[in-house]
Amino acid sequence: MSSLTLIGLPIGNYQDITLRALEVLKSAKYIYAEDTRVFKSLLEHFEINSADKFIDSFHDHSGNKIEMIIEQIQKGIDVFLVSDAGSPIISDPAFPLVKRVREENLTIKTIPGITSVVTALELSGLPPHPFHFWGFIARTKGEKNNFFSEAGAIKGTHLCFESPHRIFETINIFFEVMPLGTLVLARELTKKFETIISLKKEDLSRVKELVLDKGEFVILFHNDSALETISNIEVKELVNDFLNNGGGTKKLAKIFSKILGEDSKLIYNKLKES
Repeated sequence: MSSLTLIGLPIGNYQDITLRALEVLKSAKYIYAEDTRVFKSLLEHFEINSADKFIDSFHDHSGNKIEMIIEQIQKGIDVFLVSDAGSPIISDPAFPLVKRVREENLTIKTIPGITSVVTALELSGLPPHPFHFWGFIARTKGEKNNFFSEAGAIKGTHLCFESPHRIFETINIFFEVMPLGTLVLARELTKKFETIISLKKEDLSRVKELVLDKGEFVILFHNDSALETISNIEVKELVNDFLNNGGGTKKLAKIFSKILGEDSKLIYNKLKES
């Protein structure tokens, strides 16, 4: 039975490719790649002939090709999908296609490989359970502020991708929202200049000495409880609203819930009893 197969590729070091991936890349005839030039360069490195293969692009703006790929699979063609690095579905373009393949009850397979998410988690020194992966972090300052505030209410280790062009702004915003937190930066994973840096707020004065804003970044931080990372801005807004506009026990319970990281209903019942 024909199928769609996702192939995981190295995230930096070509030696991380799996034997299964090499075997499949040699035999595959229909391959869609995030960037065909990057993919053909990888094939050339491993001395895999691409002349007898159908290789086409499939990226975030290739939605018009989804139905064509569905038809190819339905006609009995095995289709393979790769991204530039890592898994095609981790912050890469595979999801809309995978969703359609599932809707058509067609077969999906995977040749798993290395991922920067797990690699960064392994090297961070942060607790691995639970962990939450958020993809690329928001671009604007306000959106980042909101993200860190909301993530601060969720226990566990949090991971995001970030661009080197915005890394210093992101570091500053993190410590505005979480002044007591620790931010881990994983840079250029599996490559020659792989770097893992743990930052505290007191490191901000020399952050440009510690962090080189080049390459690809995974950023990580951990919350033991909402109390440690609660946004001062959010608490101030709730308190000012209470002082300026008044409010009953429910609103007060909500404020205490944000500060203590506890269920607002339990706090409300305690307030009623007191």
